[in-house]
Amino acid sequence: MKKLLLLLAAGLWLSSCTTLGGEHHEGAVSIDRFWLNKVRQKIEREEIFSAFQDISLLERESSPDIPADQVTSLKEEIVSKIAAGFAEHVRKGEYEQAYRYYGSLQGIGREDLAPDWSAGKLLFSLAQSQLEQGALPQAFLSSLAALAGEQPQPEWQLFALRMAEEMGNAPIAQQLADRLSERGVALPEELRQKLPAVPAVERIVRGTVTVWVDRGIKVEKGVGYPDRVIGSGFFIDKRGYILTNHHVISSEVDPKYEGYSRLYIRLSEKSVEKIPARVVGYDRIFDLALLKTEVTPEFILSAGTDPPLKPGDAVIAVGSPAGLENTVTSGIVSALGRRFLQMGDAIQVDVPVNPGNSGGPLLDAKGQLVGVIFAGIEQFQGINFAIPFSWVNRVLPRLYHGGEVSHSWLGMALHEGEGGLEVIYVVPGEPAATARIRRGDVIKSLNGTPMKTLRDIQGAILQFDHPSLVRLGWNREGRTLEGALALAARPFSPIEVGLNRDARDDLIFPLFGMRLEKIGSTFLKPDYLVKQVLQGSIADETGLSADDPLSIQGWQVDKKNRFAVLQLFVKKKKSGFLESVIQLAAYLETDNFI
Repeated sequence: MKKLLLLLAAGLWLSSCTTLGGEHHEGAVSIDRFWLNKVRQKIEREEIFSAFQDISLLERESSPDIPADQVTSLKEEIVSKIAAGFAEHVRKGEYEQAYRYYGSLQGIGREDLAPDWSAGKLLFSLAQSQLEQGALPQAFLSSLAALAGEQPQPEWQLFALRMAEEMGNAPIAQQLADRLSERGVALPEELRQKLPAVPAVERIVRGTVTVWVDRGIKVEKGVGYPDRVIGSGFFIDKRGYILTNHHVISSEVDPKYEGYSRLYIRLSEKSVEKIPARVVGYDRIFDLALLKTEVTPEFILSAGTDPPLKPGDAVIAVGSPAGLENTVTSGIVSALGRRFLQMGDAIQVDVPVNPGNSGGPLLDAKGQLVGVIFAGIEQFQGINFAIPFSWVNRVLPRLYHGGEVSHSWLGMALHEGEGGLEVIYVVPGEPAATARIRRGDVIKSLNGTPMKTLRDIQGAILQFDHPSLVRLGWNREGRTLEGALALAARPFSPIEVGLNRDARDDLIFPLFGMRLEKIGSTFLKPDYLVKQVLQGSIADETGLSADDPLSIQGWQVDKKNRFAVLQLFVKKKKSGFLESVIQLAAYLETDNFI
C-alpha cells in the first residue's frame, strides 16, 4: 500500500525527462610514499582515529614504496595518543569521552593500555557521576549498560537497583533483586521495603501530557483558521523532562520554518491550563524529541529491556487523540520488526489511535512501557506503529545533550540476503570508501561479533559515539579481510549525500534495488542492461530481472516531499521482452545504510 500510494503521487508529479549523470568508475588513489605524509598531517591535526584507519589500510594493502618500520612507528604513535586521551578524560572525570576512547582501544585490540579499567567499570563510573549531577534517567541507563557486559559486581547491581527503585521501575527492580538473591547477596531492609509495584494504568495516565504547538493563523481562500499541532508525550524525569515525537514539534526546530511557533503542554489533571515548554534535543531519524518544562511530575515512566512481545499480545495506548486528553485505548500487537525507520525497527499495532496520539506511551498488558507511538504517518493511513523502547533507550542519553542527535556511521548501504550483508553502495568520502570497502563485499563482523542482519549491525554501531574506531571483518571474493574503520557523523539523508557526490547511476542500486550497466546509447540517451535485482526490492516487486534491457526516460528527486522517481522504457524478460514504460518511486530515507 505504501509503494502504491507513492507511485500514484509520483505519477502526477513526474513530467520532465532527463538523463542520468556521468558514469562512475570504481577505483582508488594508489598508495605511495606521500601517503605517510597525509597520515602525519592527520596526526598533527589530532585526527588520530582517521589516521589509524589509514594505517590499517596500509597494513592490508602494503606498498613496496613505504618502509614497514615507518608504518609501525606511526601506528604506535597513534595508539599512544589514543591511550593518552583515554587517561586524560579519566583524570578529568569525563567518563563518557573516556568510554569512547576505551571502545577504540578495544576495537583495535589494545585495551591492555588501560589495564585498570573495563567497559563495565567505566559505565558504572559514568552512572555515579551522572547521579551526582542529578541526572537520574541517564544514571539508570548507564548502570544497566554496565551490567550488560562482563560479570557485574554486586555493588553495581545494588546501585542499579536503587536507580530502578528511584525511577519507580518495578520490572527492572524485581529482576535485579532476584539476581542479587541468586548470588547470595542480602538486600538492605530499607531497600527491600521500597521495591516498587507495577503501577495501575490510571496512575500512568497522570504521567502523560498533551503536547500543543500553536502556529498562529493559517489563511486559506481568504479565511483564517487556527494552525495547531497536537500530540502526546510523557514524563521520563522528575526534573520535568518529557519524551514525544519529533514530527509533533518540528516547527520549533526546523530552520526552514519561518512562521510563528509556540510550544506548550497540558497536564492530564489540568487539561485547560497551557504550560510553556521548550525543546532540549531531537532526533529526526528515530522521530523523537525531548522537551523541558518547569513542572515536577506526579509520575514518570521508564523502561530497561523490552518485555518479550509477540503478535497477538495485548497492548495499551495512552494519549490525546484529536486533542482529547487522558484517552486510553487497547488492542494487540500486529507484527514485530517492521523496517520503517532509517535505523532499527518498529512494532506494528492494531490499536485505535489518531494523530494526537503521536508521542504517547505504548504499554503491555501489565502496564510496562514498551514503546513510543507514532501515528498519522501519511504513507501509512490506517496503520499504526510504535518505536520499541530498546531503541529509544540507546538514543535517550544523547537527547539530553541538546540540539539534534548525531549518530555514527561507516557510510555504506547493505542488502540483507541469503549470502549475508552484501555491500551495494559506498558513499564517496566516507569511512567505508576511504577504507576501500567495495560493492560486493560481504560484512561478517564488528569488533569480533558476527553480524547477520541490518538490525544487528545498526544496533551495534548505534552504541558508539564518533569519532572512534571499530574493527570490521568482511569477505571479498573468497578472502577474509579485517581492518579498523573510524566512525563519522551520520547525515540525516545518506541518499542526498550520495546524489551530491556521485553519479546518479550508482544511487539506483540502494534506492530501487537494481544494478545497471551501460551498453550503448540510442538517440543520445544511454541504454542499460539490468545486471542484478535485489530480492524484495522495489525493482523486484515491479517485475524487473537480470538481463532486462532498458533506457531511462525520466529521473527526478523531490527533496521537499522526500521521494525519487525513475521512469523506464524496458523490455522485460519475464514478459517475452515486450516493450513497456514503467515508473519506480522510492522514499529518500531508506533503511539500508550503516
